[in-house]
Amino acid sequence: MRNFLATCAAILILLSGSVEASNAEYLLNNTVLWPSSSGADYCDEIVQSTLAQITHDGMTNYQKVLACYDYLIDNCRYGNNVTRLNFPEANGTARAYGMLTGHVGACDDYSCAFAALMRGIGLNCYTVYGQTARASGGYTGHIWCVIKLNGVEYVFDPQIDDNIAKGGPTGYYRFCVTYGETPGSYYPSEIGHGYFYPLY
Repeated sequence: MRNFLATCAAILILLSGSVEASNAEYLLNNTVLWPSSSGADYCDEIVQSTLAQITHDGMTNYQKVLACYDYLIDNCRYGNNVTRLNFPEANGTARAYGMLTGHVGACDDYSCAFAALMRGIGLNCYTVYGQTARASGGYTGHIWCVIKLNGVEYVFDPQIDDNIAKGGPTGYYRFCVTYGETPGSYYPSEIGHGYFYPLY
């Protein structure tokens, strides 16, 4: 009888999708990719060049996303993005280009670079502006990324994970997590914020 109940419980969990919904690898690997460009040649060229360096066709979706996330954390640092300042506009493509060439930037730059890389891979990644919790208490303005998978919004925030790691191992606390999995950490207020809006 105990085995029967355990089997029924396992079937219910699988049917509800709760195990799969918390598994980034499962979610990303079971997503159909639709690569897109930013529409700005200078940005698209650096995105494709970066993807060629850090990903290859033999990688799974999950491995490609993780490689891009790690690339930003391992190769970029928080600071004034002087490369982006060469552009008259401060839009998402300029910020992504600046981060991928200069490797220095603020949360906007980390998020725009990640969104551009994700779109190059084929994921509908967009930026969100709002408030995030500060380590010292209170909240501050912030921009992060969201990818909607199976109708659920998942946060990807390489700048915060970079800040948490402080040069040490990455904990992936903000990699493919729902707002519910990080209670009190994010208060979104504006999708896109002039950078990367949802494609659909």
